[in-house]
Amino acid sequence: MDRRRFLTVLGATGGAAAAVSACGIGPEPTEHLVPYVIPPENQVPGVATYYATTCRECTAGCGLHAKVREGRVIKLEGNPDSPINQGRLCARGQAALQGLYNPDRVTDPMARTATGEWQKLTWDEAIGRLAAQVKAARGKGIVFVTGLETGSFGDLVDAWMRETGGRHVTYEPFAFEALREGNRLAFGTPAIPWYDFAAARYIVSFGADFMETWLSPVGYQNAFTHAHAFQTGRAAPPAKFVYVGPRLSLTGMSADEWIAPVPGSEGLLALAMAQVIVAGRRAPLPADAARLRGLLAAHAPEKVAAAVGIAASDITRLAREFAASQGGLAVAGGVAAQYPNGAEIVAAVDILNYVAGQVGKTVKFGPNHGLGQAGSFKQLGDLVADLSGGKVALLLVQGANPVHTLPGTFSQALGHVGFKVSFSPYWDETTAAADLVLPDLHPLEQWNDSRPRAGLYALQQPVMQPVFPNALAAGDVLLRAAGKAGTFKDYVQGRWHELHQRFGKGRDFEQFWNDALQHGGIYTDAATQTVRLGPRIEQLGAGVAGAPGAADKLPLVVFPSLALHDGRGANKPWLQELPDPVSKITWHAWVELHPETAAKWQLANGDILLLKSPHGAVRAPVWITPGIRPDVLAVPTGQGHKAYGRYAK
Repeated sequence: MDRRRFLTVLGATGGAAAAVSACGIGPEPTEHLVPYVIPPENQVPGVATYYATTCRECTAGCGLHAKVREGRVIKLEGNPDSPINQGRLCARGQAALQGLYNPDRVTDPMARTATGEWQKLTWDEAIGRLAAQVKAARGKGIVFVTGLETGSFGDLVDAWMRETGGRHVTYEPFAFEALREGNRLAFGTPAIPWYDFAAARYIVSFGADFMETWLSPVGYQNAFTHAHAFQTGRAAPPAKFVYVGPRLSLTGMSADEWIAPVPGSEGLLALAMAQVIVAGRRAPLPADAARLRGLLAAHAPEKVAAAVGIAASDITRLAREFAASQGGLAVAGGVAAQYPNGAEIVAAVDILNYVAGQVGKTVKFGPNHGLGQAGSFKQLGDLVADLSGGKVALLLVQGANPVHTLPGTFSQALGHVGFKVSFSPYWDETTAAADLVLPDLHPLEQWNDSRPRAGLYALQQPVMQPVFPNALAAGDVLLRAAGKAGTFKDYVQGRWHELHQRFGKGRDFEQFWNDALQHGGIYTDAATQTVRLGPRIEQLGAGVAGAPGAADKLPLVVFPSLALHDGRGANKPWLQELPDPVSKITWHAWVELHPETAAKWQLANGDILLLKSPHGAVRAPVWITPGIRPDVLAVPTGQGHKAYGRYAK
């Protein structure tokens, strides 16, 4: 480098850049210095601008504040106005930036040629092909698969499918279906209530890892901290927390007591605790609690202790402590909900809350989670059957990656589909199997809204211009393909005119809209609803115990990764590099094994174990830990990608 070049680089980019360039580290990128003679609106060089929007890294719907400098998002934090996360943000929310700037995003519409090569298209060509395929597939089977969409985009897809004669299938890998079904068994409603951890004085979690991935982890972390922490001036002591589950998760490690029952027996434990409360009249009983006498009498502690693997005296103690707190909260899900009797376990825990008088207090139906609108396993099973039977001529996928998260039967069934369209912004496994790729914008680049909880209306706005300018929001693509006027922003605003009529309070629409944008949405309180025991609750006993597993096989517990979740975080190196808080492992999955089991099988840390099931096989290194029952194996989800970019594969 000559003197003139050195001084030029030093003056334009600083001494550090000059030093790197002089050392010859990597190719020199072409940089353009753009003067701000006429700066963009709301941008002052060197001064950050903040925009409120909504996180879409999971279904919780946390509020975001995006810090923008010179037109680029440089930091994300929680929105203090959001009642969900109250200014906090998890690691996955922070890492959303790496999804936005990911180098492996799809930059242009692409079509697969007859030779299997990918060909770039203009948007007019791509939307023309989409419209032609929709027209050709009418009456022959059209299915649109999306992730959970509780707002305008979901309504647009529903309307589009009604016009085309297709059907909309909502798919979330962790849709908490056992939780919904358990609530239906217990109370006749599949709604997922809001659990008031902050008001609880005694918390029992039956496998629900509410500090990691269960429902709304940031919101529940905040509330749990309020209940469990020592606070100056508070008369009541911190709430006690008991964790019930076969493995010690991060949530379990935060508990005051860990109970490790026989896998699948959690429902028996819950019913036994309920029996102690009812028999001892340790709480005011609801009027219809008499219907439970026969069910509970058959599940007294001494009758189920052997099946649960816990002493009857300990069961009795837990029940008495739970009732005496006068603020008990029992939650079920996660590990406990993935057994064949998972719904029955949830229903048994519902009964425990009910007889303790906590339904309506710490368990609040009414402000229900939006996940109650997620699809079911039956819908997915029907979809796979229709795909395999050649009954689907056109399949569209947005916001989901079923080729990766579902068993191989789904991938095999795709071979019988006439035409496949992916709206993914990334080259994931489902996109790799598509015939037409219409790259969506990242959530930080587009308009949308959602209802993460009843009474809460969250707004999502673009906080910067698209990183890749030839991507297009899926909502705009659908409107153009249908020949509709206006943009998807117009569509969202049209729906918010209805909210303006309800919540405008004398403001004109523009002021109402700007206020909602500033605060990230509209936050109201949904009324608590009364629930009663379901019509078939007396028949619950037969399913609670569950069927015994094969004596020569260990149950496998599959839990969502704190960082990677169902795999959607695997293309973000921050999350890959984030050590698991329990195992401290990064960049790959593992199999958790108790030391006794490892000694029996002559295994050491790092040895490769082959796990087989009727749905496939996987190899993973062993991690030996005393935080799991000797008769259980456990593995996290999130890895195993065959596509999805350089960081995931």
